[in-house]
Amino acid sequence: MTETYTAVYERDGEAWKAQVAEEPGVHCSATTLPRARELIRAALAIQLKTEPQELRIVDSFQLDRKFRAAQESVRATRTEQDRDRMMAKMTDPISVKEWAEDLGISDRDPRTVKWLESLEGVQLTPDKLCAAITHAEDMSRWGDDAELPPDYLWSQDTGQA
Repeated sequence: MTETYTAVYERDGEAWKAQVAEEPGVHCSATTLPRARELIRAALAIQLKTEPQELRIVDSFQLDRKFRAAQESVRATRTEQDRDRMMAKMTDPISVKEWAEDLGISDRDPRTVKWLESLEGVQLTPDKLCAAITHAEDMSRWGDDAELPPDYLWSQDTGQA
């Protein structure tokens, strides 16, 4: 079986509800997430008349209904210009200092900011920034004498992350 199915999980009080996005009639409920995963796989296998271990299922988790309602309310008030600005902010490389300010890192850990400032001038994409922040936070715990290797997160040839 090569088709991929999506199991959508949602917390409902003390239970986990699960359904298969591609097969609307396949759903289950369980008190634990592992049990819900097991049950949804078994239910889909029965529906498709196949063995559970032959299925390829990707997990997807839904936000709580209250959070989804708030998210939809905010989304409805955004203009097209707001959306474009948000997308650019999530995908365009910016300086580490700008990221640190946006994320409020200096409020949490000034030493981390010091390590991040050593990357000044380097443009980072969001995924590289996440790695840089994690490592900078680790290094701030090691003390002031720790140093980043010169090729740690970027190529020295291009200066880009």
